[in-house]
Amino acid sequence: RRAEEEQQRAEEERRRLLEEQRAREAEERRATEAEELRKRQEEEARLRAEEARKREQLGKILASGGFAGVSERKKKSGMLSSGFTYPLHVAVKAADAQAVGLLLWAGADRSLKDSAKLTPLMLAQKLDKKGSHRHVIQALSA
Repeated sequence: RRAEEEQQRAEEERRRLLEEQRAREAEERRATEAEELRKRQEEEARLRAEEARKREQLGKILASGGFAGVSERKKKSGMLSSGFTYPLHVAVKAADAQAVGLLLWAGADRSLKDSAKLTPLMLAQKLDKKGSHRHVIQALSA
């Protein structure tokens, strides 16, 4: 009888310890899941902020060149100018690799030719002097 009671107590203790272990594991899983959720939410917020920043910069780039869209054709202005250009070509002429990257990110068509029948890459290669347009060429070639 005494041996049975000892055995029963030992079994109850094993069950109690097992339940405690399962409870700890469940709590650890909940904590891990909560941390993963927090990290995902932070990353999503960071990506949304980055996209908003890019869109704002893109708007400024387009507005400064008088463009409404990333692949919009525009007549060149000036007394001696009679052709047309695109936002990518303007960014290439300025050797602005960041603007080129933003325009490409926004879906600008890198195959469009300006009135000189040059794609943005062809224009960058033509203008490149001692690596002056190296980063622009890299962005367009990516």
